[in-house]
Amino acid sequence: MSKPTAAAIAWRFLSGHTLSGRYITNATWTMPSRGDHPVIGHPTGHAIRWHHMPRLHRAGIRTGSTAMAAVIAYGLITAFWLTTAILAALAATAAGYGTWWLGRRILRWRHRRRWVRPLRRALTPVLGAPPPRLEIEPDRSRVIVGIPVEFTGSDKEREAITRAVTTKLAIEAPDVAWKLHAKQPQVTFTQSEPPPSRVSWDDVAAAVRTAAPNELVFGPGKRAAIVKASYSDSPHVAIPGGSGGGKSNLAAFLLLQEMMRGSLIFNLDPKWISHLWMQNLPNVINAHDIPDLHLALAWLGKELLRRTKAAYYSAGGTGRVRGNVGARIIVLCEELNYGMPGLKDYWRETRSKEDPKQSPAIAALSALSCAGRASDIHEWLIAQLLTVQSTGVSDSTIRTNAGVKAMARWDPPGWAMAVGKHVPMPAQTTIPGRIHVVTGDGVRETQVPYLHLDDKDEAAAEEAVRWARDLATSGTVALIPSDIPEQLWPASVLGRERPSIEAAHSPGTVGHVPSPPVLLTLPEAYAQGMFGDREYEAVRKAAQRRLKPVSKRGTANEYEIDDLHALASK
Repeated sequence: MSKPTAAAIAWRFLSGHTLSGRYITNATWTMPSRGDHPVIGHPTGHAIRWHHMPRLHRAGIRTGSTAMAAVIAYGLITAFWLTTAILAALAATAAGYGTWWLGRRILRWRHRRRWVRPLRRALTPVLGAPPPRLEIEPDRSRVIVGIPVEFTGSDKEREAITRAVTTKLAIEAPDVAWKLHAKQPQVTFTQSEPPPSRVSWDDVAAAVRTAAPNELVFGPGKRAAIVKASYSDSPHVAIPGGSGGGKSNLAAFLLLQEMMRGSLIFNLDPKWISHLWMQNLPNVINAHDIPDLHLALAWLGKELLRRTKAAYYSAGGTGRVRGNVGARIIVLCEELNYGMPGLKDYWRETRSKEDPKQSPAIAALSALSCAGRASDIHEWLIAQLLTVQSTGVSDSTIRTNAGVKAMARWDPPGWAMAVGKHVPMPAQTTIPGRIHVVTGDGVRETQVPYLHLDDKDEAAAEEAVRWARDLATSGTVALIPSDIPEQLWPASVLGRERPSIEAAHSPGTVGHVPSPPVLLTLPEAYAQGMFGDREYEAVRKAAQRRLKPVSKRGTANEYEIDDLHALASK
């Protein structure tokens, strides 16, 4: 067999053929390879993608690249610097295009991995086969699901498809359009009407008035439906979000609802500058410095125990809590990571050898995070990131128990930390006051009413603060329990008779459960300033000689507060 001539080899190269002249696949000049066995000229039965392309495409690539190489060579010989400049410009353009193309490919890959593939897997069992068509807009504003021709479209099947789309793509209450009689059946999901972009208190005042005692109103949601959450579903609330996301405005809106109902607010704020509009209100305990934070948390721990026991005894074997344990208490915790080191140091410096090593304040905070609905003490956590440190608890207990989460200006790490990766993340928004309320019922987009407490117009802000303070005391005003240390009392109620809240019962239930005596450890009484300027060691020795402990809290002795006052007067 004679060797091919140079002209034949050149023709084979420029026309996209193999240099040997053998056909590798059944591709023709105008058609790519086809059929179950397209490879015909290779013993392995496989061929690279090049040989599957139409020969005309291969010819164009080889001829074009050869001509370009010739032009470049000619230019470098005849006009070197001009050709070099042109080549540099073309290389820069190609690099820019390549970067853009690569970025788009990465975004499309992420989009498919994050949204398309999970939804395809969820729809396959419902449809009986993978959907023949699945298109999801990058912002998830529109989703098209192709339906198999044999799909019957019963109500149950339609509901299953809608549930798969809304769950996997975090789309709330979309508009649905079914086309089952078309040549290519499909269903289209479109984002429904969003919440209004601006809401005031007047827009939701009626909803607040008619809300159940265990409900919190967050604002209007999709299609102007009022979004609520209930303590019956979760006793604790978390408000994580970035700076400037409206966390303080949301907290003020929720606090006003509780204060109008007669709730007592504990504002635990080691940063000092949060919720200044609540200063000196008669139904708010503000604790900022470390001694006050210690006293407030220690009292809350004892009150939690008292309420738990009162709830237990009020059941009377009925299996239901039938008594009134006292006014609802909201414990507002803002960035507690600022105060935790100080609480530990404070206890280390003030505790005696008889006291437990763990601070009672920190122990109380841990207990509060596990408190159930029966005690009617609810912890509200506010933090930029819902980390373990920001909750003040050494584990993730409170993050788990806070079943109501209001996400404000979150980012992907913040969402994953607070809500978890198992809940799909909705599209982010920059609208002021826009949050996503996450409960067991799902994720609901909500617009929080703006109260103008931080309005840039100083006169408007001052007017809003006056309005909020009047509203906070317009309903049932909670009374300060008598055993709360006096240094925590608001100045507006000092000098009044100290009221006592007991575990009263409603008519027709088991008998009255009296409040237990107020008990304090010696370090707690000393921290309250009960013994003036006297040295702690002298007070401790006097207590050992003259006082009889009532009980033990850990390794620390507890004394009745009246006995401690009598010792202080000597």
